[in-house]
Amino acid sequence: MAQIQINVDTESKTVAVSINGTAIPDATDASVYAYRDSNGNVTGLDVSVYTRTVDDGGVMKRVSYYAEGSEKAKTAIASGEKVYKDMAGLVGIEETSQVATDIDEFISSQKRGF
Repeated sequence: MAQIQINVDTESKTVAVSINGTAIPDATDASVYAYRDSNGNVTGLDVSVYTRTVDDGGVMKRVSYYAEGSEKAKTAIASGEKVYKDMAGLVGIEETSQVATDIDEFISSQKRGF
């Protein structure tokens, strides 16, 4: 079981997230959702942490991390898509915009001649 700490500084408009005392680099957003039974008792939690990095070429990459047992994480693992497991207890999924997906599909469909 992970201990996740989310610190929000409203003055500087920053978010800092740590898991078991280890800071998550480049964290930009975080969310928590509690599942409850009919009596109001918490039966589960979904935790999501979002990171954003920019490589040397200026390309931005956004990775969304979900609690390992969450439906989003299970679906990503089952689909065979690339997942990141560099943070204990979380599964990362690289987020792509619809435009990037459309471009990838178009380029992949084109015949290449040499």
